[in-house]
Amino acid sequence: MNLVTCKLCGRLFSATRGKICVTCLDEIDDLYPKVREFLRDHSKESFNVEQIADGMDLDIRYVQALVELGYLDRGVKADPEEEEEKRRKEALARQLQASLENSASAKASENAGKMYGQQRYGTGKKK
Repeated sequence: MNLVTCKLCGRLFSATRGKICVTCLDEIDDLYPKVREFLRDHSKESFNVEQIADGMDLDIRYVQALVELGYLDRGVKADPEEEEEKRRKEALARQLQASLENSASAKASENAGKMYGQQRYGTGKKK
């Protein structure tokens, strides 16, 4: 039996999943719709975890847990230069994959009909 201290409330519990006890997970599940509504009501503003906790009068640990558990995203807008570089890398990866597939099929057709020893050591005939 693996006992772990809950990182939100400090109680010991049997760790079956994660480092947050079932009671705190239930509180987080209840808290999420309220935080989501708060963010929707203030959609023109950008917040960090501390500002959300202050604005809703919550413990910052619970808001941070929402972020860590994936309930809330960190909505950082992507830089256009980073997006362009990402597209270039993806295109390069596709080209490399196509090149590898072409060379593999060419090598397979070259060795078609040859036995392992002939492929490995040659046919003994000079070309």
